[in-house]
Amino acid sequence: MMIDGKDLKIGDTIKVWWSPKRDTILSLEPYEGPLECLDGARVAHFAILETGMTIPADESYELINRP
Repeated sequence: MMIDGKDLKIGDTIKVWWSPKRDTILSLEPYEGPLECLDGARVAHFAILETGMTIPADESYELINRP
């Protein structure tokens, strides 16, 4: 199932580009940066990729599991 970034929640597992191609969101915080095109974006921190990834509000993600 595809889901917009604005609808992702803590605990969601989504398809990602790093191995093993899936990761679970542990926290979400508002994006604070200079790019106006990322209005409404959030930064997700994952179980595997601890450095985080910017999640644009209107970008689609493949939802693998939602608790």
